[in-house]
Amino acid sequence: MEDQNRSDIPVLWMAPFRGITHKAWRIAMEQHIGGPDVYYAPFISGTGPAKIHRDSLKDLLPKNALNSPLVPQVLSTSAEEIILLGNTLEAYGFTELNWNLGCPFARIANKKRGCGMLPFPGLLDQILDKAFEQIRIKLSIKTRLGYHDPQEIAGALEVFNKYPIQHIILHPRTGKQGYKGMADPMAYKTCLGLTRHKLIYNGDLFHRSQYQKLQSLLPGQTTWMIGRGALINPFLASELKGIAVSDRDKRSRLEAFHDALWQEASRLQKHETRALGSMKAIWYYLSGIFANGKEVFTTIKRAKNRSAYFHATAVAMQQDFAGERQTEDYFKQLTT
Repeated sequence: MEDQNRSDIPVLWMAPFRGITHKAWRIAMEQHIGGPDVYYAPFISGTGPAKIHRDSLKDLLPKNALNSPLVPQVLSTSAEEIILLGNTLEAYGFTELNWNLGCPFARIANKKRGCGMLPFPGLLDQILDKAFEQIRIKLSIKTRLGYHDPQEIAGALEVFNKYPIQHIILHPRTGKQGYKGMADPMAYKTCLGLTRHKLIYNGDLFHRSQYQKLQSLLPGQTTWMIGRGALINPFLASELKGIAVSDRDKRSRLEAFHDALWQEASRLQKHETRALGSMKAIWYYLSGIFANGKEVFTTIKRAKNRSAYFHATAVAMQQDFAGERQTEDYFKQLTT
C-alpha cells in the first residue's frame, strides 16, 4: 500500500474548465477515478449585487454532492457582486471563493475581466478594498503573469500584498499567450519573492517526468494545480502521487467514468446531438490518454448519432494507453 503520509506526496488541486469540469464531471471523477485533493468549480458571472438566484448556483449545490472540498469561482469587476456571492456561498457552507483574474479569452479580457484587469492595479486595489470590508468567506485569487506583458504581475502582487488573501494560484503565461507555448516556471519563481501570500503553481503538468522537472526548479512547492493534463489523463493526480494503477483497472474505471458522464449528459440534454456535443468536448482532451489519441478523437468527432458514438468509444477504450512522450505530444498539439 502506498504511504499517503509521505512529505513528498504533492497536494493537487483540480483547475476549473467551463463546459467540462461541471458537477457531473467532478462527481464521476471522484467516484470512479479519484486523485485530486480539491476541486475548483468553473466561474460564476453576472449574478449582480442585489440578489443571488439559486439557479446561478446549481452547478455547486447541493454542497454534499461531492465529498472532496469544492471551491466556487467568480468572474467579476464588481466588489458588491463579489461580496454578495461570497456571503451567499458562505451561508451554504462554503469556506472559500476564488476570484478569476486569469481568464485569457479576448471577449472577456478586453472588458477588464479575468486577466484583462491585471494592467490596472488601481482598479484591483479599489475592488479588493471594498470587498474585504464586508465579505465573510475567505477570498483567493487565480491569475496569470499579465494580460499583455509578464511584468504586469509585479504591480498586481504589490496590491495583493495589502490584503488577507487566502492564497494565489498563478499560471505563468500572459493572457495574450492563451495556452500557446510553454508556461514559464522561472517567472513563477521570481513571483515567489514578490508576494507575502502562498503561491500555487498551475501550468503544463501533464506527466510525472514533467512534474519532477518542475519540482526540481521549485523545490519548496508542495501544492500544485493540475488542469489540461488531467483532462487528457484523469489518472494524472494518482500518478503524480506515486499511486500505481494497472492498465486493466484503469480501463474499467475509465469506462465507468465515461458511462456516468454520458448518463448525466443524456439526462440534461433534450436533444441527442447536444448530449453528443458535450461529450465530444470532453473527448477533445480525453482522447490523449490513448497512444493514437488524434485518430481516436477524429473518429469520435465524426459520430453523428448515439449508436455511432458508442461504437467509436468502445473501439477507443480498447486502444493502448499513451506513454509519457505520447501524452506530452498530445498536450503540446493543444497549445499550438
